[in-house]
Amino acid sequence: MQVRDAARADARAMGGVLVRAFDEDPVMTWMFADAERRRRIYPRMMTALIKHTYLYKGGCQVAGGDGELLGVALWIPPGRAKVPLWRQLFAAPTMIANAGPVRFVRISRRGAQLDSVLKLAHPAEPHWYLSVLGTEPSAQGTGVGGALLRSRLAECDRDGLPAYLECVDANVPIYERFGFKVISDIQIPDGGPVLRGMWRA
Repeated sequence: MQVRDAARADARAMGGVLVRAFDEDPVMTWMFADAERRRRIYPRMMTALIKHTYLYKGGCQVAGGDGELLGVALWIPPGRAKVPLWRQLFAAPTMIANAGPVRFVRISRRGAQLDSVLKLAHPAEPHWYLSVLGTEPSAQGTGVGGALLRSRLAECDRDGLPAYLECVDANVPIYERFGFKVISDIQIPDGGPVLRGMWRA
């Protein structure tokens, strides 16, 4: 299993992996209630976000072997959470074209709600933030996610930096094995799920 920094050329494959990995994720189903539409429009939207915002922030990694991309970790380094508005706007045409103007507004509203509650719970201390970690469904349970976590956490330990993430209850034991501890409960509004904020000192 090889872990490396993600490149712009990986964006489409990264988007595909994450869409499949989070097909039934509670947050994704809250954002996109219609499964058919979600599977149709979300891949290009996720690819645009990765290309124009996440890769700009730096810290993203991918894992795989034999030329196949199997896992994606969208890490945000300390102090790099903000993206200039002009760069965010690069992603908008792709999103509007795929979702349609009306649905794009609805999705954006939900995204703003999610962003708002996550920011309220976010620790102020400088840290590495694991925004998203996903593995190709066929490769789940084979150590792909663990390889991605160990790669970045080794850097955290070397530099003496903490790490933070949010996850659903089912994934709490996984992250506990890597030294994370639950520090907050985050209720997503409008019938959304509860997420657990987890911190690794």
